[in-house]
Amino acid sequence: MDLEDGPGSSAWGWQSVLGALVLLLGGPCLAHGQSYVGRGHRVLDGDTVHLLRRTGQIVRIELYGVDAPEPGQPLADAAARAVRDAVFRTKVQARVEARDSDGRPLFVVRGAGRVLNEHLLRTGLAWWDRQQAAHDDRYRRLEQRARAAERGLWARPDPVPPWAWRGEEAP
Repeated sequence: MDLEDGPGSSAWGWQSVLGALVLLLGGPCLAHGQSYVGRGHRVLDGDTVHLLRRTGQIVRIELYGVDAPEPGQPLADAAARAVRDAVFRTKVQARVEARDSDGRPLFVVRGAGRVLNEHLLRTGLAWWDRQQAAHDDRYRRLEQRARAAERGLWARPDPVPPWAWRGEEAP
């Protein structure tokens, strides 16, 4: 590259484009439907886990369509325990279903013959996240059934949703 090749030259432009493509294609950019396979490494809370892949890579997995109680809320420990029981010592697949408002991937986790996201809703250990999964009728119905059966959160009078606990607007 000559000294005359500066930001306005075509040589500089191609190098910038190639550099950006290398960063973009080489980074952890998952598209809808892509997945990881691994085992639970660490449960952060009732809807977030670190997954250890066979390659040794640890990936943060945030569950799609559910919002579990925050640490300090009633049943937060029960939700985290349910996640731990589902992902530890068990091979699981985490598939990208959507992205959150900040562009981070949200996952559906399958293992041991069940879908973890649905299990949390079915047992009343999480709310259906209406922002992430607004059109997911199955998640809506699972929460409704848990409410009607007064399972988990719904056995308590007036459970406080995590978004209210965090001081956010309702999804």
